Amino acid sequence: MLLLLFVAFLIVPAIELYLIIEVSHQVGFGNTLIALVFISVIGAWMVKREGLEIIRKAQIELSKGNLPGKQIVEGLLILCAGVLMLTPGFGTDALGLVLLFPLTRIMLRSFLTRIFLKKLETGKTFFWATKNKGDQHIVDVEWDRSNQKNQNEKELEE
Repeated sequence: MLLLLFVAFLIVPAIELYLIIEVSHQVGFGNTLIALVFISVIGAWMVKREGLEIIRKAQIELSKGNLPGKQIVEGLLILCAGVLMLTPGFGTDALGLVLLFPLTRIMLRSFLTRIFLKKLETGKTFFWATKNKGDQHIVDVEWDRSNQKNQNEKELEE
């Protein structure tokens, strides 16, 4: 976790600063600022457009009585893209734009879903927590997936 914070707060800004300086040497400082603002405006428009589309798809799934699982994951990816687009720099903007394109977002969604399902099937789910072993509480849970649909229908009827 400490390594992730180190990368997020020291390495990424250093790379972004280097890229901004290199681009400004090539095209000039004013053109670099215009490019950064233009990319951010286009990215904000795309985040809004894709976010509204995901909300519409989620509402359709909910109206059919289905859980909008794919739309939730895609919504989180669009949220990450928006955060990356707000971060000034060419590298984070490029990564944010990649997350905004539906084809790459769908590929990343299916990849993340496969990883998560594999972790659930093997029972090796992970949680972000401290490594303090002294205060752990163990909860034993049994889960029967075959009866879950019937139970969900009963809860909806009540």
